[in-house]
Amino acid sequence: MPLKVVYNELELLEKVAQGDEQAFSSIFYMFHQELGDYVLRLTKSLPLTEEIVQDIFLKLWTRREQLAGIQNFRAYLFTATRNHAFNILRNEARKAILYQNWVSELPHSEDPDAVQDHEKYYSFLEAAIAHLAPQQQKVWRMSREDGMKHEEIAENLQLSKETVKRHISLAMASISRYVKNNAGNVLRIYLITRTIFS
Repeated sequence: MPLKVVYNELELLEKVAQGDEQAFSSIFYMFHQELGDYVLRLTKSLPLTEEIVQDIFLKLWTRREQLAGIQNFRAYLFTATRNHAFNILRNEARKAILYQNWVSELPHSEDPDAVQDHEKYYSFLEAAIAHLAPQQQKVWRMSREDGMKHEEIAENLQLSKETVKRHISLAMASISRYVKNNAGNVLRIYLITRTIFS
């Protein structure tokens, strides 16, 4: 019986690799609950858990050609999920530290209402990223949001490592220009700091 389960899983992965959406749905329903429970134990946050599980299945679909022939899909899936969850948790911790440092350095005359909701700062940075050229934006997100190394990005996008570095450098310059042209002084300092250290 276990051999039949393995066979069905391998067959499903082959179909997913060929773009079969129904097979992908089957894989999703086979693993999403267990994966969600696993991530929730790591993050202790339902919103983060939902985001991470959604990200993982989106990545599986966008990189589906790589799934054919994977012998231990469960191990592959949980390793990828653990790595992504740790990247997200590191980014969240970094954001929290930067934000606390920034708030502690604000002049006392700063309007407290203006700094209560730091999500607006993230929204502003997201707008700056949205102005990037498509390839720059893709490389930037893979680097900063997915925590991928230059070599991994280069291999994934079939680019040279130098091209990846150039895209990130150009993206940084473009985001800095957007911030300088559109943000107030306090917001500008915060965003540039976050962009450099994220």
